[in-house]
Amino acid sequence: MGFSNINGNLVLVDDNFPFRWHDAWGNNVVKYVPSNGIPTDDSTGEMTSWIATETGTNTTVNSVTANSLITMTTGATDFNGYSSQVKGSAFAAVSAKPFYFGAKMSLDEATTSDFLFGLCGVDTTLTAADTGHAIAVSAGGFFFNKLDTSTDITFYVYAAGAEVTSIAVGTMDTALHTYEVYFDGQFINVFFDSVKIACTDASIPVTVATPSISVRNGDSSAVVLETAWLRFIQAN
Repeated sequence: MGFSNINGNLVLVDDNFPFRWHDAWGNNVVKYVPSNGIPTDDSTGEMTSWIATETGTNTTVNSVTANSLITMTTGATDFNGYSSQVKGSAFAAVSAKPFYFGAKMSLDEATTSDFLFGLCGVDTTLTAADTGHAIAVSAGGFFFNKLDTSTDITFYVYAAGAEVTSIAVGTMDTALHTYEVYFDGQFINVFFDSVKIACTDASIPVTVATPSISVRNGDSSAVVLETAWLRFIQAN
């Protein structure tokens, strides 16, 4: 580990992977870096720091064992699942104000499932809740996605509900994978399993965005999304 001074903020950077931020401190840092589990409601199991829009009957379990920060389980019906976002929108793609976000995640069903992870504007249906499995982002965002019947993982930049650019990332399976983005203030750099896939300077006119996760079922069996770690950091 080492420290970098970015816009007068102290950023803890991985020695082996300089794009990977572990934490940051300063008057102009915004971050969401949960550790030791995420608080949940005792009766519902919902993450109290997130807003979840559910379809069907689902269970969100806050697990701090077996290397799991969050366990999200859908119901056992097609389209059952969540669009979940952290309360408050503290992030924005602004020139010369770098940010990093990343997570290590696994799906127990690689094909019959929908998955989205990234930074998006406030949105209750990040992935469609019925009538065709599709992206349903109505605001702007930077996010990884895969849809039902496919194992293709794609990174998207969206503006006002429309695709600005897309980048082929990799193939979904049931193993843990790392999904990371480093915005250097100009270019969006996309990484999968610590390997740089591509970069783009396509930008989106999103004023604010928030950490976002969506997972949905693609058939009649529940889907489980495990998150080992999760970090969103911006040095303004």
